[in-house]
Amino acid sequence: MNTQITKRQFFMVVVNFVIFSSILMAPALTVVSAKQDGWISILLALIIGLMLNLLYIFLFKKYNYPSLFELMNRAAGKWIGTLMNLLIIFYALHLAAMVLRNLSNFMVASVIPYSHPWTFQILIIGIIMYSAVLGVRNLFLLNDLLFPIVIFLTLFSLILMTKDFTLFELKPIFHSEPSAIFQGAYATLGFPFIEVLLTGSFFHYVKKKEKLIHVYLSGIAAGGLVLVITVLIIIGNEGTYLVARETYPTYSVLRDIDFLIVFERVEILLAIAWMIGLFFKICACFLVVMMGLKHVSGSKTYRPYLIPIGVLIWAMSNHLHKTVMDFGNFVTTSWTMYWFTLYCLIILVFLIGLMRNKQKSFKL
Repeated sequence: MNTQITKRQFFMVVVNFVIFSSILMAPALTVVSAKQDGWISILLALIIGLMLNLLYIFLFKKYNYPSLFELMNRAAGKWIGTLMNLLIIFYALHLAAMVLRNLSNFMVASVIPYSHPWTFQILIIGIIMYSAVLGVRNLFLLNDLLFPIVIFLTLFSLILMTKDFTLFELKPIFHSEPSAIFQGAYATLGFPFIEVLLTGSFFHYVKKKEKLIHVYLSGIAAGGLVLVITVLIIIGNEGTYLVARETYPTYSVLRDIDFLIVFERVEILLAIAWMIGLFFKICACFLVVMMGLKHVSGSKTYRPYLIPIGVLIWAMSNHLHKTVMDFGNFVTTSWTMYWFTLYCLIILVFLIGLMRNKQKSFKL
């Protein structure tokens, strides 16, 4: 295998995958249900997500980390494995389209009003297709280069937000009913703690797979803790009433902050970090689709699929949801169960494959 990546590079991609689809929206998603206990909701979602992903990668390890698509065929046979591979491809397509739509919604609503969303969508898709031509290793090397900058901008933005932070807005702790806290956790469990399972498609590229479980779970935990801290700071800054009314409360808080008097509009720092992070997430999903199509079709290369899939993602992003409100409602109510369904099917296939292997060993 020519393409090889290090565990550190894989860790950074997992962290990006977790943080940058959720950091602007997570506070509103949790606060709507859990009020000032929203940070507890996302902490609970992180814990549940870690447990689900522990089982996922533990079973993956039993097969010695092959390609996810190869594993489906090996575990469930050719026909069921092919159906599962097509399902994974569809989920990756859908996620790429949703993240692309999220990016264009944000740009039009908060950064450059009255602009056309197609401008940003076509630009990003074009860059992603070019990145895919260069291959998986290019994605990880580019992420390796930009990750320190992105994390610095994110942490610097969070530090600036503590300027008006007060514990008063967080009290009383555990004021919400357990059902409300669980509802807040439910809204963010699939987004992003279950959908991160797509990064399992890159396990077989990791050069040294010892302690890969720790690397994978550490990436999820690190990204999840950043989200917990973000929700905590936003609630302490704005209060639950204002946070629940905003689509992107993290960005809105930064908009009102001046740094050293001379620096204004520092919210663009977080916007830049978020856009770079979303680029890597869409690119990762795009490459998962490419690798899946290459495997299912038996092709030597996935390049013939680049333009058709790029156009398909662009079309899906514009036709899945009519409005931003419709988009938000779907994410809040259905996204977690939608991804949990795929998770359960993959785990079931893993278990079926292990049982089949045991039966073969017993017969021998």
